[in-house]
Amino acid sequence: MRLLLIPLTLLCLSAADRPNFTGNWKMDPDKSNFGQLPRPVEYERKIDHKDPLIRMSVRQVSSTGEQTVDLKLRTDGQETSNSSRTGEAKTTGKWAGRDLQLTTTREIDGGQAVTRETWSLSDDGKTLTSVTLMRTPRGAFEIKMVLKKE
Repeated sequence: MRLLLIPLTLLCLSAADRPNFTGNWKMDPDKSNFGQLPRPVEYERKIDHKDPLIRMSVRQVSSTGEQTVDLKLRTDGQETSNSSRTGEAKTTGKWAGRDLQLTTTREIDGGQAVTRETWSLSDDGKTLTSVTLMRTPRGAFEIKMVLKKE
């Protein structure tokens, strides 16, 4: 009986118990890990979160230049579609307790890429941790990005 109470408790979290990701977030390069992928020189997210809608602007600077992408995401399981320089991406977001899980699919390199990203917010609301498992035709990669609120 005790084992069943924990999952039921997680399912019963109200919207008020879920974190709000609104803010300007900047990557902490010392705490982030891109594995075998090149780490961006700079990475920022500007998030406006009014559950179930999230509007996010991502700015990334790498050795190949600067790129900004504006995205719309949802937290209620409804699929969103966003365009970028690599094509259209379809994302479904849902809550898992206090974490937000985002699953995105897109066509890339003649196949399909699937990313499963989990956002977690620290108790003090100042650190956003994003863990992403990316599966592509070229292999699987894991990225852990730690972002600090500005």
